[in-house]
Amino acid sequence: MQPYNPLEKFGLNSVSAAFSRRADGNMSLSFGDTKGSLENREKFLSGLGIDYRNLITAKQVHGRNVEYVIGKDKGRGALDYGSSITDTDGFITDQPGVPLAILTADCLSIFIYDPKRPAIAILHAGWRSTEQNISQAGISRMREKFGSQAEDLFIGFGPSIRSCCLEVEKDFKSNFDFGLVKRQGRVFMDLALINQRQLSDCGVKKENIFDPALCTFSDDDFFSFRKEAQAAGRLISAIMLK
Repeated sequence: MQPYNPLEKFGLNSVSAAFSRRADGNMSLSFGDTKGSLENREKFLSGLGIDYRNLITAKQVHGRNVEYVIGKDKGRGALDYGSSITDTDGFITDQPGVPLAILTADCLSIFIYDPKRPAIAILHAGWRSTEQNISQAGISRMREKFGSQAEDLFIGFGPSIRSCCLEVEKDFKSNFDFGLVKRQGRVFMDLALINQRQLSDCGVKKENIFDPALCTFSDDDFFSFRKEAQAAGRLISAIMLK
């Protein structure tokens, strides 16, 4: 199966980016059945021109911390979970050959590319990180570190649980003033729509945001924590400057 690159529609050829599917196997070293995870990573990432031993991953905490990483960080979380970068839900870099990754099973992955620097980012946006506006945090970090301008950025979304399936309690308390959908007396969250709005509010052009609209809960091609609980494996979203 050809890796799905959510940035491909923009015709970008100096960045490798893709997210995995269930058929590619579990990519987590700490969740689900991990027996074949390293082999799964090696096979999937080789199709992107990424050496799995160089991968940088995080101990994700559903926050908004976005770390700048460079060549010396390569391999952190690649072969064991313990070496992953702690308390982090996103990465940025401007160095070629530094592969960034986040792992998901319902949360939204956000791929960001600045062709002018060039520079990249990958963000892990569950509802808690979205409530803390991790999209804004990622763009702010790129602006501070690289001088990136939001209007120059290209954004691609990975699969996530969609508003068809992400039901929340009727009295759900949040800071969202949009993106909550009421249907037949029930309340659902549109995670992708909220992040699109947050990105647009930062100055990203709407035409530069691509959402493949893939639902991890309703589509068996993906792992879903809400559906599979502790048995759920994890998808990987990876990006690297060539």
